[in-house]
Amino acid sequence: MFMDQNSKEKTLESLTKAEAVLVAVSENSGFDGLAAGLAICLSCQKLGKNVSIFAKSPQVSDAKTLYGVDKIGKPAGKKNLVVVVENAVQNVDKVTYFLDGNKLKIVIHSFPGTTGVSQEQLKFEETLSKPDLIFSIGNKSLEDLTRLITHEQNIDSTVWIVNINREDVKQKFAQVDICNPQAASLSEITGLILQDLALPIDQDIAFNLFVGIVDATSNFSPAKSSPASFQTAAWLVKFGAGKASLANQLSKTFRNPSFVSQPSTSEFQPKAHIKPADFYKSFEDSEEDWLKPPKIYKGSKSFDSEN
Repeated sequence: MFMDQNSKEKTLESLTKAEAVLVAVSENSGFDGLAAGLAICLSCQKLGKNVSIFAKSPQVSDAKTLYGVDKIGKPAGKKNLVVVVENAVQNVDKVTYFLDGNKLKIVIHSFPGTTGVSQEQLKFEETLSKPDLIFSIGNKSLEDLTRLITHEQNIDSTVWIVNINREDVKQKFAQVDICNPQAASLSEITGLILQDLALPIDQDIAFNLFVGIVDATSNFSPAKSSPASFQTAAWLVKFGAGKASLANQLSKTFRNPSFVSQPSTSEFQPKAHIKPADFYKSFEDSEEDWLKPPKIYKGSKSFDSEN
């Protein structure tokens, strides 16, 4: 499942040199995948990297139980300025540019017989520059990955990609594939990766991964958990998952466990009914017995004699 030594060293080297890191979370990976992606995002930020995360926006209820959701879809780091021309196919013949002193002038040439491009048809956009390293969460192909990013971020061979998945991918598109069909969750795998690469982890990161495991295993259901689920969860608690400010919200899900309650004792009927009068008479007889002098027996031949 984990990286060999060569892949591990190259991944750490790429991460060390990288200025821009992209985390791309598959829309099909659910809450677990988002929790794993945000954990990696926050960990890389602690290394001082410009990190962007592309993922499906979570529901309000889910957003309240994860750290870093405000970073989703917000490009970080260097940005490229893009000039957008409306109706370019009908009006634009070609685009040229030249330097006028220290000014760059871009010329938009119109087709003959057209009115050309007006200022109202121009607008400006900013896009993220090409990432140096990509963490792909739950994507099964290059097409899945490229659908998450813009055209200006087309992936080339110089970008180091780490693919994290629970299923073995049929199409190899990453330099490193970390896939484990035996794992119960993507958060579980991601937690082990953070351990293996010795990446930063704090209470927020630990909490994200912990709730990801909780969600994927239905609160650690034995049928959905693996031994590594509990081992990773214990490691995350050690790093402060239970001390995070959002931990109190998670505890509410355990306050009303769903189990079949046992009948109260009032539902059981005694086999023998004792009347109050009989009870008190029995108590009085017992009291008289306690007030009598004790019987003392001497030897086996004197069992019938009483002193």
